[in-house]
Amino acid sequence: MTVTTTPSTLLNPQFLHKGSKGFGPSPKKKKKTFKNLKKNKEEDNREEEGKEEERDEGVIPEVVTNRMIGRMGLSVGIPLSIGLLFFPFFYYLKVGLKIDVPTWVPFIVSFFFFGTALLGVSYGIVSASWDPLREGSLLGWTEAQKNWPVFWQSFRGDSRKD
Repeated sequence: MTVTTTPSTLLNPQFLHKGSKGFGPSPKKKKKTFKNLKKNKEEDNREEEGKEEERDEGVIPEVVTNRMIGRMGLSVGIPLSIGLLFFPFFYYLKVGLKIDVPTWVPFIVSFFFFGTALLGVSYGIVSASWDPLREGSLLGWTEAQKNWPVFWQSFRGDSRKD
Protein backbone atom coordinates (compact mmCIF):
# COMPACT_ATOMS: atom_id res chain seq x y z
CA MET A 1 0.00 0.00 0.00
CA THR A 2 1.46 3.32 -1.07
CA VAL A 3 0.65 6.50 0.79
CA THR A 4 0.99 9.70 -1.15
CA THR A 5 1.10 13.05 0.54
CA THR A 6 0.69 16.47 -0.90
CA PRO A 7 3.26 19.11 -0.20
CA SER A 8 2.22 21.50 2.53
CA THR A 9 2.45 24.41 0.09
CA LEU A 10 -0.53 23.05 -1.84
CA LEU A 11 -2.69 23.21 1.26
CA ASN A 12 -1.63 26.76 2.07
CA PRO A 13 -4.41 29.19 1.02
CA GLN A 14 -1.88 31.87 0.15
CA PHE A 15 -0.27 29.50 -2.34
CA LEU A 16 -3.61 28.67 -3.93
CA HIS A 17 -4.45 32.31 -4.67
CA LYS A 18 -0.97 33.52 -5.55
CA GLY A 19 -0.94 33.02 -9.29
CA SER A 20 -4.57 32.28 -9.93
CA LYS A 21 -6.17 33.23 -13.20
CA GLY A 22 -9.70 34.55 -13.10
CA PHE A 23 -12.34 35.69 -15.54
CA GLY A 24 -11.64 39.34 -15.09
CA PRO A 25 -8.71 41.64 -14.80
CA SER A 26 -6.59 41.21 -11.73
CA PRO A 27 -7.34 43.65 -8.92
CA LYS A 28 -5.07 46.64 -8.73
CA LYS A 29 -2.64 46.53 -5.89
CA LYS A 30 -2.76 49.39 -3.45
CA LYS A 31 0.33 50.80 -1.93
CA LYS A 32 0.56 49.97 1.72
CA THR A 33 0.74 53.16 3.67
CA PHE A 34 0.17 53.82 7.32
CA LYS A 35 -3.06 55.73 6.58
CA ASN A 36 -4.48 52.93 4.43
CA LEU A 37 -3.62 50.32 7.05
CA LYS A 38 -5.29 52.39 9.77
CA LYS A 39 -8.44 52.89 7.65
CA ASN A 40 -8.59 49.18 6.81
CA LYS A 41 -8.29 48.26 10.50
CA GLU A 42 -11.11 50.67 11.44
CA GLU A 43 -13.34 49.32 8.66
CA ASP A 44 -12.58 45.75 9.69
CA ASN A 45 -13.40 46.57 13.32
CA ARG A 46 -16.74 48.12 12.32
CA GLU A 47 -17.59 45.12 10.15
CA GLU A 48 -16.64 42.70 12.97
CA GLU A 49 -18.81 44.60 15.47
CA GLY A 50 -21.75 44.53 13.05
CA LYS A 51 -21.30 40.80 12.44
CA GLU A 52 -21.09 40.11 16.19
CA GLU A 53 -24.32 42.05 16.79
CA GLU A 54 -26.04 40.09 14.02
CA ARG A 55 -24.78 36.79 15.47
CA ASP A 56 -25.79 37.72 19.02
CA GLU A 57 -29.27 38.73 17.91
CA GLY A 58 -30.38 35.17 17.10
CA VAL A 59 -28.42 33.36 19.81
CA ILE A 60 -30.24 31.74 22.72
CA PRO A 61 -28.40 32.31 26.02
CA GLU A 62 -26.85 29.21 27.59
CA VAL A 63 -28.96 29.55 30.75
CA VAL A 64 -32.15 29.42 28.70
CA THR A 65 -30.86 26.51 26.61
CA ASN A 66 -30.06 24.50 29.73
CA ARG A 67 -33.51 25.30 31.10
CA MET A 68 -35.12 24.08 27.85
CA ILE A 69 -33.06 20.88 27.82
CA GLY A 70 -34.01 20.09 31.41
CA ARG A 71 -37.70 20.60 30.72
CA MET A 72 -37.51 18.57 27.51
CA GLY A 73 -35.80 15.76 29.39
CA LEU A 74 -38.69 15.56 31.83
CA SER A 75 -41.53 16.17 29.40
CA VAL A 76 -40.15 13.58 26.97
CA GLY A 77 -38.54 11.12 29.34
CA ILE A 78 -41.48 10.47 31.65
CA PRO A 79 -44.09 9.58 28.97
CA LEU A 80 -41.50 7.69 26.91
CA SER A 81 -40.43 5.52 29.84
CA ILE A 82 -44.06 4.86 30.84
CA GLY A 83 -44.81 3.87 27.23
CA LEU A 84 -41.83 1.51 27.19
CA LEU A 85 -42.80 -0.04 30.52
CA PHE A 86 -46.19 -1.02 29.15
CA PHE A 87 -44.64 -3.54 26.71
CA PRO A 88 -43.38 -5.92 29.42
CA PHE A 89 -46.63 -5.33 31.33
CA PHE A 90 -48.75 -6.48 28.40
CA TYR A 91 -46.36 -9.38 27.82
CA TYR A 92 -46.78 -10.42 31.46
CA LEU A 93 -50.56 -10.20 31.16
CA LYS A 94 -50.56 -12.37 28.04
CA VAL A 95 -47.91 -14.96 28.95
CA GLY A 96 -47.80 -14.96 32.74
CA LEU A 97 -51.44 -14.50 33.65
CA LYS A 98 -52.84 -15.95 30.41
CA ILE A 99 -55.12 -12.95 29.87
CA ASP A 100 -55.94 -12.44 26.22
CA VAL A 101 -55.23 -8.75 25.65
CA PRO A 102 -56.47 -7.51 22.26
CA THR A 103 -53.68 -6.35 19.96
CA TRP A 104 -55.10 -2.86 19.63
CA VAL A 105 -54.81 -2.13 23.39
CA PRO A 106 -50.97 -2.10 23.53
CA PHE A 107 -50.96 -0.24 20.22
CA ILE A 108 -53.27 2.52 21.51
CA VAL A 109 -51.44 2.79 24.85
CA SER A 110 -48.01 3.04 23.21
CA PHE A 111 -49.35 5.47 20.60
CA PHE A 112 -50.71 7.70 23.37
CA PHE A 113 -47.53 7.75 25.46
CA PHE A 114 -45.12 8.06 22.52
CA GLY A 115 -47.26 10.85 21.06
CA THR A 116 -47.21 12.59 24.44
CA ALA A 117 -43.42 12.27 24.48
CA LEU A 118 -43.26 13.82 21.01
CA LEU A 119 -45.39 16.75 22.15
CA GLY A 120 -43.12 16.99 25.18
CA VAL A 121 -40.29 18.22 22.96
CA SER A 122 -42.28 21.30 21.98
CA TYR A 123 -43.68 21.80 25.44
CA GLY A 124 -40.20 21.58 26.95
CA ILE A 125 -39.03 24.42 24.71
CA VAL A 126 -42.09 26.59 25.12
CA SER A 127 -42.63 26.09 28.86
CA ALA A 128 -39.14 27.29 29.76
CA SER A 129 -38.71 30.93 30.62
CA TRP A 130 -36.95 32.61 27.71
CA ASP A 131 -35.78 35.41 29.97
CA PRO A 132 -32.27 34.54 31.22
CA LEU A 133 -32.84 36.40 34.49
CA ARG A 134 -36.16 34.75 35.40
CA GLU A 135 -36.45 31.07 36.34
CA GLY A 136 -40.15 30.57 35.63
CA SER A 137 -42.78 28.39 37.29
CA LEU A 138 -42.57 24.67 38.06
CA LEU A 139 -44.86 23.46 35.27
CA GLY A 140 -44.24 26.45 33.02
CA TRP A 141 -47.87 26.99 32.07
CA THR A 142 -47.68 30.80 32.16
CA GLU A 143 -44.47 30.76 30.11
CA ALA A 144 -46.05 28.38 27.61
CA GLN A 145 -49.06 30.66 27.15
CA LYS A 146 -46.72 33.57 26.52
CA ASN A 147 -44.28 31.68 24.25
CA TRP A 148 -46.69 29.65 22.05
CA PRO A 149 -47.55 32.59 19.74
CA VAL A 150 -43.85 33.37 19.25
CA PHE A 151 -43.16 29.69 18.58
CA TRP A 152 -45.86 29.48 15.89
CA GLN A 153 -44.80 32.78 14.31
CA SER A 154 -41.33 31.34 13.81
CA PHE A 155 -42.85 28.47 11.80
CA ARG A 156 -45.01 30.77 9.71
CA GLY A 157 -42.02 32.95 8.92
CA ASP A 158 -43.39 36.14 10.48
CA SER A 159 -40.41 38.32 11.21
CA ARG A 160 -42.37 41.11 12.87
CA LYS A 161 -41.11 42.23 16.24
CA ASP A 162 -43.69 43.63 18.61
